[in-house]
Amino acid sequence: MASRKSTQSADPREIIQWTRRYAQSRTIYFLIQWCLIVFVICIIGLVASLTQQAYTAGNKSLFYTSVVFLSITFFFFIWISVSRWTAEVVWQITLWFYGREGFVSPEENTRSKQLPRWVIALIGLMLVYHIFGAILISFRYLHLQYLQPFSAIILVPVLCVLIYYQGLGFWAWLWPVLYGLHAILLLAGIPISFPSPWFLLNIMVPIFGYGLIAILVGHVYSRYALWKLKTVTRQGLEIDNNEEIPEEK
Repeated sequence: MASRKSTQSADPREIIQWTRRYAQSRTIYFLIQWCLIVFVICIIGLVASLTQQAYTAGNKSLFYTSVVFLSITFFFFIWISVSRWTAEVVWQITLWFYGREGFVSPEENTRSKQLPRWVIALIGLMLVYHIFGAILISFRYLHLQYLQPFSAIILVPVLCVLIYYQGLGFWAWLWPVLYGLHAILLLAGIPISFPSPWFLLNIMVPIFGYGLIAILVGHVYSRYALWKLKTVTRQGLEIDNNEEIPEEK
């Protein structure tokens, strides 16, 4: 009896499949962005609340100071949203977090990272749409309680387009699905809204809350996909190294 290495190994297609799923579900980059945006939004919300209170109380010095600080905070939010420096910092933190897992691309022929011009225009239209909604609220043509369904009309399809062109995993689709479902439930009269004076949370919590849920689901799934990838690869190595085949007489 003589032993020799088996020519059998792990299925390359299965390895590629789990590699792709793992790559599409690495969401720490999005989680860092989420934390940064929520932090700045919270500051803007607090300053806006202080500005409103100062205006109501007739405190002009505090009001004008709050307006200036609110303007600075708003432009800072725009800067971190478009700054390459911010993107680089977020990327470096992401690489540090994954550490020895290294860099991986979702697909060899992944879609271009540069979005088509019509998609960028669609994002701009979405911003204008929400500004229009704020105007409708100020003139009392739209109640703040129904801003979330109003937002879902355009935000859901825009999110779907962005997810498609970025080639993200299934986890990302949870965001528009949950956001759209939330809007439907509100219109159906399901009591899932915040009472006055917390109506603004009716749009803030669904936007960031469902986004966080999607990101965390993606992260958990990436751990599972990585485990499956290691398991499949290890099984293939064990077969190659340990299997014995009897020699033909």
